[in-house]
Amino acid sequence: MDLYHVVGPYPALSLGVLVAVLVGLGYTFIKGRRSTISLPPSPTYRKNVHAKADPYPSSVVFPPSRRSAVAQLLPPSKLAKKQTSIDVSELRSKQLPTTHTQDLDRPDQYTPTGISTQEIKAMGAFPDYSVLSGVPYPKPCPSFDITKAAFRPFRPFRWTYHQTMAVMKMEPDYWLELESNYFRRMQQRQALLREHGEKIMFWTPGSELASRELMEMVVQFLCHKYPHYFQLEDSNTKLRNQLLETTTDLVALHPLEVLFRNVPEDYAVMCRNETDGLYYLRSAMICSSVGWNIGLHKNKVLRAIHDNVPQWEEKMAFSVDRWFTKLPTDQPVQRGSWGIEDWEAFFAPNGTPRSAFAGGNESACTVEDLQLRCDWQTLRRLPVSGAVIFNFKAVFNKLTDLRREPYVPALLHRVVAAGPRDLIGYKMERHVEALAKDCLAEWAAEQVADGLVPADWDVGTLEQHPYFPGWKDKMVDDFPACPHDDKMPSVKNPNGPSKNRMAAMRASAKKKAQKSSAAGQTRILKSDARRGAREGILPTSGPNRALSAKKQRKVEKQMRHALKRKMEAAGEVEMKGEISSATVVGE
Repeated sequence: MDLYHVVGPYPALSLGVLVAVLVGLGYTFIKGRRSTISLPPSPTYRKNVHAKADPYPSSVVFPPSRRSAVAQLLPPSKLAKKQTSIDVSELRSKQLPTTHTQDLDRPDQYTPTGISTQEIKAMGAFPDYSVLSGVPYPKPCPSFDITKAAFRPFRPFRWTYHQTMAVMKMEPDYWLELESNYFRRMQQRQALLREHGEKIMFWTPGSELASRELMEMVVQFLCHKYPHYFQLEDSNTKLRNQLLETTTDLVALHPLEVLFRNVPEDYAVMCRNETDGLYYLRSAMICSSVGWNIGLHKNKVLRAIHDNVPQWEEKMAFSVDRWFTKLPTDQPVQRGSWGIEDWEAFFAPNGTPRSAFAGGNESACTVEDLQLRCDWQTLRRLPVSGAVIFNFKAVFNKLTDLRREPYVPALLHRVVAAGPRDLIGYKMERHVEALAKDCLAEWAAEQVADGLVPADWDVGTLEQHPYFPGWKDKMVDDFPACPHDDKMPSVKNPNGPSKNRMAAMRASAKKKAQKSSAAGQTRILKSDARRGAREGILPTSGPNRALSAKKQRKVEKQMRHALKRKMEAAGEVEMKGEISSATVVGE
């Protein structure tokens, strides 16, 4: 066959086709060789290969700048730079350290949010953090009565249930919440600190600015929301606490000590490392821990702190690290985690039994012993230091409180019975799981039989999540609402609680502390002779004034009867024993 028969009667056109075929074959051949033979890369690729790679990609990622907010508080002459953001290269080369002691007198150092040390000094103590953060101050609640207050009934159950961050927008009015258990929790926390030291609270060099900023923001919040309980005095150098009748020196004490003496909530301060851009635990005050203590995680990177959490590494670690690097200051979030315990497991560190019935006594546990523990958490970035703050609050409810809450028993039963085994095993002991499944199934069927919920409802996350239908009606008498919120019931006493009533609450907490001091225990167990329970609040020193023993008994008896009548009128479970966290509706 000659060339004519190959290219056809149109030599020019056919020759073009032949050339195209040959070029295609050549491309295919070369492409095939590229998979087995190293060829010189393209000029663009060669430039990327020879460029010096950053060993820490997160080191070039900074949170959004807050310089525009600083410009609202300082005159132009006090600004280190006029621009609203600082170049990344300058931020990296002039970072305020978080790995060793900070020198705030040294100029031209920058926080991750782009604020210079000169500007920090110019703003002084207690600047307007609502402007700096972009989060408004809480609405004042001058009629709030702490002796009546209960936590909102958080029920953070979801179905389908899998491991996620499950964050929601934080409600600025409820960053911190005080309630009627305030006095007992404060006594308990002081006792835990005396006994356990750095297992409860610590701070490290490099956390100075973040710790101070956190304290100032918390104090500002308290003074705005509860002006009748907390006041700043002596040019913002002292905090007056009318509940405990104390005055705290804000200059002489470390910022975390200030918080520990006034706020029964937990905080963990995560600071951005100037080398790798990741976040490390630099200071903390945490009492409410089960199976661990915060001292174990001192100076750890975020990812390592959660190593023992099921599915953390494979499903959450990377996304959480990335989320932390970019979290804006004006978008704080909240989330809830939960577990079921067989006692009020407030502080049960590693090395102690999780169960009150450990050692072969699990069969003695009944549904009346079970407690739903809800850890309500907030996460927010501080605007000046750029640190990220975890805020924890552990709240306990009797599991039996859920019995008449619409849809809740069926939803929680579905999660416990069909949720991932590793996650459910992390949340409760086996004997607790068995008990909870049985009673929740019974209560779910009971609600259907009573017409409280339809028989054919598709079990899933409730529309009212993290609450349940009708939750506000359940709390009409005790909800700690701000009077500005027309959707929430308001507190009846416009003048707040009387001093005598607050003194009685303090005396009750102190009396309970004294009764258990001989035992020297830190666990809070249910007062039940069958369990040989013991309560672990040790007496504290300070200005808390106790009533006489006779008057204490009289006041406590009156309060028990009053609260019992209120609960019975509302259809609640009958309250037994002394006033305790069982009177709290829950978070």
